[in-house]
Amino acid sequence: MTVQQSLSPSQYIEKLRGIYDTYTSTKFFSMINACINCGACANACHYYCSEQHPDHIPANRIKVLSKIISQYFHPIKSKLGLSSTLDPMTNPKFDTLYRAAFENCTLCGNCALTCPMGINTGEIMYVARALLFGLGRLPSGLVGPVNTTLDTGNYLGLSKEEFIDTIEWLAEEMEEDMGEGFSLPIDKKDAQVLYVPHPLTLRDLPFLLMDELKILSAAKENYTLSTHGFDVANYAFYQGSRENATRVANNPLEARKLINAKAIALAPCGHGYRVLRHEMEKIQGARFNFKIYTLVELIDQYVQSGRIKLEKDLFEGPVTYHDPCNIGRRGGVIEEPRRVIRALTTNFVEMTPSGVHNYCCGGGGGLASTGELGHIRQRMGKIKAEQIRKTGAKTVITGCFNCKNQIRDIAQNYELDFKVKSIVEVVANSLIIDPA
Repeated sequence: MTVQQSLSPSQYIEKLRGIYDTYTSTKFFSMINACINCGACANACHYYCSEQHPDHIPANRIKVLSKIISQYFHPIKSKLGLSSTLDPMTNPKFDTLYRAAFENCTLCGNCALTCPMGINTGEIMYVARALLFGLGRLPSGLVGPVNTTLDTGNYLGLSKEEFIDTIEWLAEEMEEDMGEGFSLPIDKKDAQVLYVPHPLTLRDLPFLLMDELKILSAAKENYTLSTHGFDVANYAFYQGSRENATRVANNPLEARKLINAKAIALAPCGHGYRVLRHEMEKIQGARFNFKIYTLVELIDQYVQSGRIKLEKDLFEGPVTYHDPCNIGRRGGVIEEPRRVIRALTTNFVEMTPSGVHNYCCGGGGGLASTGELGHIRQRMGKIKAEQIRKTGAKTVITGCFNCKNQIRDIAQNYELDFKVKSIVEVVANSLIIDPA
């Protein structure tokens, strides 16, 4: 955890008051005051299901924040001048809040689907994260990558020259499969789709990026990449900073505007998709006049329309699918990946529960980006390991980069015998290519 201290106690309290007023709403107050302590949220939380600890019951996380609100922001105490003047930087309640908001919640939103009062603890914990951000109390994995993105446009600090070199090399590698003279478009004007990759595929996993571009090219999509926006990730969202999240999200949005692309397609990344597809419209207060897709949505369209053809059963079954929280539950992309998988295999089995009720893998909310929190995300992945074990699956498919890495680690730590694949990988490896 990084901690910065540069203000006086009264200045910190004033700063937190401004954040509290900005991030709270009628909806927030309705949720935080509506809990009837029924416990229905407990069995929707992968933390509680994995460890059965009362601190992991979502309703109990809310109480941690409620105590701080009562101490510093109580509406009556504030007017009477009775609010606490205790330095937030030394108040142990903020230590407890840090654990509740950053270590013990991935903001997955599953609890909201079981709560009879419609309380979404993830949204409440986002306010907690915003307050902690105001104090400079953040996991290390949500500091460096965000600062690098704000400085360079992508969280790995890759230059435009490195981006172009990688894409040109990939085009050379793909020419044998795709046909002589094959090239990959960069900064093409008026393209139908701007494709935004994950920077890790540019630096460390180029063959995964090759799979993504292979699918778009095989579908004869009118697409382009952009030197102005080649990072789908948005770790700033998990900081609890709308300002930083907006600045990061504006990179691909401005890239689309510069080349006049008709739509944006995003590499498999849950939080990147959620921020661009849903949060930015709320922040801006207006609907986009263009479409934003996660890549699996386009793949589904290509399969259904016959723009790509797939060979079936090329990988070991049974096959199951993990729903990424921000793409599935929070993004509504549920049936699209299942249609694609059924076109790939005759041996598809569902997890229980599945779809919008599927458990979080345990790697969301920024946990996967912070190495020192790895022991937490693996312990809280126990329920996901049990879900997968019960399916008997030999191949687990998912549509999110972080989910794939987390489930791979779960397989190792819980001694499970399966392979985890991105849906992009299995589609690309099953393509029937028409060189013409």
